[in-house]
Amino acid sequence: MSEPIADDPFRLLVQSVVDYAIYMLDTSGHVTSWNAGAERIKGFATHEILGKHFSTFYTDEDRAAGLPGRALETARSEGRYEADGWRVRKDGTRFWASVVMDAIKNDSGKLVGFAKITRDMTEKRQVQQALMESERRFRILVQGVTDYALFMLDPEGRVANWNSGAERIKGYSPEDIVGEHFSRFYTAEDFEAGVPFKAIETARRVGRYEAEGWRVRKDGTRFWASVVLDAIRDDEGELLGFAKITRDMTDKREAQLRLEESREQLFRSQKMEALGQLTGGLAHDFNNLLTAILGASDLALRNIDNEEKLRRMIDGIRNSAQRGAGLTKQLLAFARAQPLEINQIELKGFLDEVTTLLRPSLRSDIEVILEISDQLWPVDADAGALELALLNLAFNARDSMKSGGKLKLSATNEVLSGQPDGLHGEHVALRVSDTGHGMDRATMERVFEPFFTTKTFGEGTGLGLSQVFGFVKQLGGTVTITSEVNKGSTFTIYIPASHGSGERAQTDGAADRKLTLGRVLIVEDDMIVAELAAGMLDELGFEPTIVHSAKEALDRLASGEKPKLIFSDIIMPGGISGLELARKVRARFPELPILLTTGYSEQASGTHGFPVLQKPYEFDSLSDALQDLLKQDITLQ
Repeated sequence: MSEPIADDPFRLLVQSVVDYAIYMLDTSGHVTSWNAGAERIKGFATHEILGKHFSTFYTDEDRAAGLPGRALETARSEGRYEADGWRVRKDGTRFWASVVMDAIKNDSGKLVGFAKITRDMTEKRQVQQALMESERRFRILVQGVTDYALFMLDPEGRVANWNSGAERIKGYSPEDIVGEHFSRFYTAEDFEAGVPFKAIETARRVGRYEAEGWRVRKDGTRFWASVVLDAIRDDEGELLGFAKITRDMTDKREAQLRLEESREQLFRSQKMEALGQLTGGLAHDFNNLLTAILGASDLALRNIDNEEKLRRMIDGIRNSAQRGAGLTKQLLAFARAQPLEINQIELKGFLDEVTTLLRPSLRSDIEVILEISDQLWPVDADAGALELALLNLAFNARDSMKSGGKLKLSATNEVLSGQPDGLHGEHVALRVSDTGHGMDRATMERVFEPFFTTKTFGEGTGLGLSQVFGFVKQLGGTVTITSEVNKGSTFTIYIPASHGSGERAQTDGAADRKLTLGRVLIVEDDMIVAELAAGMLDELGFEPTIVHSAKEALDRLASGEKPKLIFSDIIMPGGISGLELARKVRARFPELPILLTTGYSEQASGTHGFPVLQKPYEFDSLSDALQDLLKQDITLQ
């Protein structure tokens, strides 16, 4: 009588396994035992399969090939047989099996049968097959790419594989290059500079390296390459190597260079055209100014004994010179982005002054209207540039009203929330409106372009509105325009409201200036400008002394003459500039104040550590600059 299963823990264990078919064969291959896993996997109940030959599980083609017999013989002779292959269930369906067959011998070494273990690996094989197919397709894809060199490097930078694109671009076959270091693709100068090693170290450290540069083909020719190098790491972060992608950008780079050259030629052509427009406009504007100055000078000489007429003529000369200075400032700002002198401006008084200045410049058939809110917020701006911007808008309005009309200047406080141009918060809106001929949409879209003008040749430079736009943008504001043909236009300047105390409160001239008297050494090569500077300094209470070169100034200092301060132009003859003079003086006499002056905006904005007064300057601006300099000097002491 056989022992019950419950009394045999090993038989109980075998019968409980359902993921593996575990059964015994006799020496001829007939089934002698059958577990639950075998029943589940192969579909045969125990009573259906006991005594049947195990070849029942093989496919027809494997039985025809004698595979079951060879399996038995291998297990018999070697003690073990192991394989993967197709097997057949009771219902005829196939599954992919992993099989192990072990020979079982008794204590005397006699073969008594075989232990057979089979596992259904169908799903795992399908996953593997899918992965293999995916890898195959990926290899085909990578090999099929011919416009990019795609290849792998090992952690030391040696080429591990090579696609057809790499062969086409670089000229090496896989047999030529696999195992070689990728640095051979670099130029000799890049190799000597360590570029390939820096590239691989960067990719190792940060995970990626990207660059463009010259690379070398097998035949020694160069090509312009765009390269990307990515570090490849496993799940534990261990570096496996690098993925390298290279694209030949030679044709694209040459096309880009040709395009840039064409653009440069076009720019030069446009620049010459713009210079022609600018020259005509400047000739017109400056001829008007010179006519006014010459005429006023002639009348002043003829009426030198008539104080009232003389004063009126001198005022006319001064006004014309101020307009010329404003036009020059426009040109310098356009050419060199002249920096602004920002101060807090109280707009009510400022706009009253602008209106007073504006009225004589307009025709008698134009009515000027000023509408200002009682409590305008102050703004931080360059007073001269803001005045020039409003005058530009007013003069354009004047020119659009050929038969007369109304020009209105208004100012209001406004709190913006995204419009216009994304502005937010408290702003002051300055509006210049006219009843002129207006503009169509095409003109409005171009009105702020430099040199764009609707006036006839020689009537203007086309810079005015572009300067208004650039100036307001520098302040953090914007300019908008509304217009309708035959109904007029409105330009609105939005400037952020000021919430600070300002750099310096505005004053009414030299009434409260208190300057310390002393001798000033004027270094100026232009005799007329030097005499004018001396006259202003004399009016301010200083004792001016003029020299016409930096060398002459240094000689006077070396002889023991020590002035209260030095006032020097930057551009000087004789090989020593005013800036070099200032540095030499500062090195020898660090306590001696120095004020420089120039008509070039890029020098005025230089970071050389010396205060600079912008030309052309007037009495008040010279007085302010000297007062600031002396106050600073006293503070430092």
